[in-house]
Amino acid sequence: MLRLRLEDESWWRGRLWFTESGGTEVWDKEELLALSAEELLRQARSLPTEDLFRRFRASYDERRRYFALRALMDDLLEKCRTLNRITVRVSMGELNPDRGSAELDRLRLEMRALVDGMRDLAGQESRRAD
Repeated sequence: MLRLRLEDESWWRGRLWFTESGGTEVWDKEELLALSAEELLRQARSLPTEDLFRRFRASYDERRRYFALRALMDDLLEKCRTLNRITVRVSMGELNPDRGSAELDRLRLEMRALVDGMRDLAGQESRRAD
């Protein structure tokens, strides 16, 4: 699969997404770049099989090496999802605005602490101690 996005309303960027039958999912760490979405799709489809295997191995290896930063990013992503859920619940009247605001403030502090810790974890090839 290829994830496309328009950048600066002139360039299209794309990343391959690899999946295995065992459930492994990996985003390609290399990007493709083109002037149109169609050209980007053509580039992706024309990649030789050897290049696809190389890209998968490189992305898979990096994903599996940097466990500490990956775990932190998973935590950050989960907090982003929670932030969105709270905001939607407040806007729909399912959650008291004062309580929602307090929860959002708490999440902001937790997310800030995670972001501050990224620099310390970058490049570590071990699991983070919880």
